Amino acid sequence: MMPRLLPAWTAAAVGAAVALAGCTPLDSDTEPSTDPSAIADPTVSAIAEAPAGTPDPCETLTLRRLNAIVGAKMAEGEFNSSLSYDGRNICEWHPENEERSEPRVVVEINWEYPDAARHRELAEEQLGKTYVVKRKIPGAENAYASSTRRTIGMEVDGNFVKVSFVQPKNKSGQEITYNLAREVAATLNPEPAEG
Repeated sequence: MMPRLLPAWTAAAVGAAVALAGCTPLDSDTEPSTDPSAIADPTVSAIAEAPAGTPDPCETLTLRRLNAIVGAKMAEGEFNSSLSYDGRNICEWHPENEERSEPRVVVEINWEYPDAARHRELAEEQLGKTYVVKRKIPGAENAYASSTRRTIGMEVDGNFVKVSFVQPKNKSGQEITYNLAREVAATLNPEPAEG
């Protein structure tokens, strides 16, 4: 496996997405685990500690749909144990070609602090202006986008969900992010069939 080298502009974009992915309300007591047994035992994960019925972020996108939306061949999603801890789980997708660092897709499921308004407030404090997503995302409420519109936060079925698309030079990035958010929301909160 070759290491993924990031150009400076990519590193900055990834840093912003990770910072936004790391937004947990300031008034929470949630912190990353420093329990050495959790680090030594790869079977211990935040997914295992999530309440029963909490969705696995890695199951929010099928590879077929992800590839179609992103327009690239992506590898299976990988649980990010370094960013996931009490209250939230994060999954990341990378290109199938390990020599490429982009595009990247990140999905967070946060069950501990599901209030999108509080997450949005924190995102604005750390990263600047956000925007209300005016287009409907079926199954989601209170959706907002980051200043770059490459991250969408929303409430879905009692959880706060964040979807990020990382590929700064992709001119379709905002549309891709919106379509990813629609897909994730539909997976987590499918609308009942009419009739």
